[in-house]
Amino acid sequence: MDAVLEFLNSGNNLWYVVGGVAAVVLLIVVVAVTASASKKKKRSHGKEEAPEAPEAPAEAPGGESDEFDQIDVDNMILTPEEEIPESANENFTMRLPVKYNSSDVDSVVVKPVRKKAPVRPEPAPEPEPAPDVRESSFKEHVYSPEAGKRPGTVQIYIDGGGKYRFRFKTSNGETVGHSQGYTTKSACKSGIKAVENAVKVASVIDSTKEEYASAIGRAAFVVYRDREQKFRFRLTASNTSNILASQGYTSKVNCINGTKSVTNVALFHNVVDDTLKSK
Repeated sequence: MDAVLEFLNSGNNLWYVVGGVAAVVLLIVVVAVTASASKKKKRSHGKEEAPEAPEAPAEAPGGESDEFDQIDVDNMILTPEEEIPESANENFTMRLPVKYNSSDVDSVVVKPVRKKAPVRPEPAPEPEPAPDVRESSFKEHVYSPEAGKRPGTVQIYIDGGGKYRFRFKTSNGETVGHSQGYTTKSACKSGIKAVENAVKVASVIDSTKEEYASAIGRAAFVVYRDREQKFRFRLTASNTSNILASQGYTSKVNCINGTKSVTNVALFHNVVDDTLKSK
């Protein structure tokens, strides 16, 4: 303590104090500069270093990633048996993979799904033509007074649908009229009898004319045009039911004359039952 007091009382004590303070300040400045340089170095070093990569997700058994949501479906490669030809691409669509919760899943299979063809409505079947508009396989009949003097033929047969029908043929073998289909032979024979009775009183009515009187309550031969614009006639009973129809004619005159041939056969004929031959 005495040494300190002696130092302060000496004449040179001021210079020592100034020197000590200067040394302390210099030391503080050096420490501050060193600390600042160290911080700058750490900052620059942190920018140059690349960030550490995140840890890869744990792999499921079998080596495949369990993160199904990260699968690039567009770049997946199909196995040879599942490849789709380029020409059929427009007929297929891809089914996206499904994420499974089971830990046993080790792969995803993407299979093509064929697009369903548009459902097209089936065309409605065309209605079967009525018996009175069926085209005859024989040539157009031309009335012959000489053939009318000889007996014709009424042929009973079974059509392709298994129904009984009859046709009127002249003495020279030409068909001039045919019936509708009957479920029994007895009904078919009754139809023949109805024709025989109807021709005795039937008149010819031309429905191709603009003004004509329809037959009501009486038998008639009604002349008309079919869908092919050919002339035909149908024999109607007094109750307006059709009991006989003709073939097609290109001439109205021949069509009307055909009614005479039917009348001749109905009044003078032989019955040929072809259903007996088929048994």
